[in-house]
Amino acid sequence: MPIVFACAASHAPGITAWTEAAPKTQAENIIRNYRNLGDMLHAAKPDVLLAITVEHWANFFLNHMPTFCIGRADHYDGPVEQWLRVSKTRIPGDPEFAAEILAACMDGGIDPSFSYELLFDHATMIPIHFLTPRADIPVVPLIVNTLTVPMPTAKRCYALGGTLRPALEKSAKRIAVVATGGLSHWPGEAKAGKINVEFDRRFLDILIDGDRRQLADYTHEEIAREAGSGGHEIRTWITLAGVLPDWKAALLAYEPVVPWATGYGLVAFSA
Repeated sequence: MPIVFACAASHAPGITAWTEAAPKTQAENIIRNYRNLGDMLHAAKPDVLLAITVEHWANFFLNHMPTFCIGRADHYDGPVEQWLRVSKTRIPGDPEFAAEILAACMDGGIDPSFSYELLFDHATMIPIHFLTPRADIPVVPLIVNTLTVPMPTAKRCYALGGTLRPALEKSAKRIAVVATGGLSHWPGEAKAGKINVEFDRRFLDILIDGDRRQLADYTHEEIAREAGSGGHEIRTWITLAGVLPDWKAALLAYEPVVPWATGYGLVAFSA
């Protein structure tokens, strides 16, 4: 089956935890378009959702930090944050599909870690909350290390997407792919609350209208300097760009939401 749906979306927790702090027009624009993405996803009738995602010390620490990790569990619980104002939910997994993409990675020369036990924090639960509010679509997480060095290079993330593409296209399942993270933000830093609109728009312009291979040229130092420690999460978007190098992309919304301390973006892809 082909990939039937794909999108990239930010996951800043303020969208649910302190919704009211944002300017009303910005919050309404993001939430409305997040729900529009959810309508598109359900119209596509996927069998499984591949979440190219990150995490925030919910599962991994400095004693073990995988570059990439594929979840092979039959379910996942989340969110871990009690303050997120998202109900605790058990999300179904798809171990069979997880095994497919793990095998594809290893056959393609990429050796990810894997886990039968993962918790979901806001990075994965915010997209699930808006895209699949009934939590009725099995999810397979592919976690990318964006927490601590060494992180995978943008080139490696783009290559991971290219390795995944043929396996996803050959799968018997109808697949939705969601990349979540970013854009620019500096969580826990002296610059917390800063948003680099210029960086965000340049990145989005390449993703939507440019040659997506250019995304593989971003360096760790450039991302850290221009988009902050949270900006490293654009690696998930770059991975999705590698999966879909030729698909059309449309910007549904971009808002530099200062109270949520993030450049918030939503992008829909179509074949």
